Amino acid sequence: MSTHIDSLSSNEGLSTALKIKIVGVGGAGSNAVNGLKLDDLGDVRIAAINTDAQALANSAISEKLLIGRSVTRGLGAGGEVEIGRAAAEADREAIAALIGDMDLIILVAGFGGGTGSAAASIVAEVAAKTDALVLAFVTLPFSFEGARRKRIATEGVGELRKVVHGLIPLPNDVLLQEGEEDTSVLNAFAVADRWIGCGVHSLCAMLLKTGLINQDLGSLRTVFQNPGGKTIFGTGFASGGDYVKDALDDLLLCPLFHMGDRPAQLDRILVNVIGGADLGIAKVNEVMALVSKRFDSREDIVFGAVIDESRNDSLEICVLGKAEMERKASANEAQAAQARAPSPSHQLEELGLSSEIAQDDSPERTVHKSKLRKKKMRSDDQDEFTFTEVEAQRGYFHKTDRNEYKDEDLDVPTYLRRGIKIKIKIKA
Repeated sequence: MSTHIDSLSSNEGLSTALKIKIVGVGGAGSNAVNGLKLDDLGDVRIAAINTDAQALANSAISEKLLIGRSVTRGLGAGGEVEIGRAAAEADREAIAALIGDMDLIILVAGFGGGTGSAAASIVAEVAAKTDALVLAFVTLPFSFEGARRKRIATEGVGELRKVVHGLIPLPNDVLLQEGEEDTSVLNAFAVADRWIGCGVHSLCAMLLKTGLINQDLGSLRTVFQNPGGKTIFGTGFASGGDYVKDALDDLLLCPLFHMGDRPAQLDRILVNVIGGADLGIAKVNEVMALVSKRFDSREDIVFGAVIDESRNDSLEICVLGKAEMERKASANEAQAAQARAPSPSHQLEELGLSSEIAQDDSPERTVHKSKLRKKKMRSDDQDEFTFTEVEAQRGYFHKTDRNEYKDEDLDVPTYLRRGIKIKIKIKA
């Protein structure tokens, strides 16, 4: 088995080329990056870090690192966080060599076990000592995996969030709502991998591919300026028919936007769209008008549009938003915020796009249709999944201060905070 680190010398002469590395940490993280489809994006490097020698040997990833050989003897962390942490601490220098001199580092890990939950923060600490922008996609365990794994994941998210510029948590319970009821366990775990693949590909495509509206690493840094804070992530996709409207509808129904711990307001937003040659400025303006209205940003909206010649009559939208710090707003501040129109990005003005957000005189819609796609509704299922706006979720408590515990508003019903679809049994 090869556990050496590939030489980075081949990239030393590319001083103007953007250097991106995606690093899978632990078993789940390594599996996720192993399945990434990035062939159309050029030299995006992929690496894996794990304590399990056998898992690394079976991985097709060429650049991989076995950590903690003296701690685990290559047998894995066995779900023990302390063992995973000791393994990563023992090989900080090797991790630094694998990280190398990168511009953007994307960490991928599954939390709840031993290696990913503990080692991801140490890998992030090592990466933070470089000049790289560090982002992380983290999957969270299913409810059926038990309270212990959930606790480990929650603590791991808190630690990792402090040292990365942006952390995107992906709760498996929420993501699985898009699948069929009879989805196998194996396929259930693969759902999060598809979301990770979509997010990573959209980020890399925005930076590396020639687009209708190009963005560079500096634009990405404007969104993720400082470590800490909360990040939201969601996607929408449609093809055929009125694919622009359908993709927007799909985006707004994305379950990740309706989790209970979503920031009430964002500081900065990044929006990237990928479409075919038929994606024109008019369609781009339509997308940005709705996204600007729906995801109000305190400061700026960074926008990118990529043309993919292989696509036709289809649109993919990816939204990343960052809230540097949650704050409690007074009633006067809240009224003032509602009176202010969302400020568009300077890019839209330069491109000649509409700088005004269309006003909607219809009553605010607080209930979305079911996000469970590809599933026929039964008579004993509720016919709507109540995804409501954050303030509307608080009901009678909307005028009071938040009753927060561990970043959760306890005045919001549990099923809304957890993003749980409630099934209603109808007696005959």
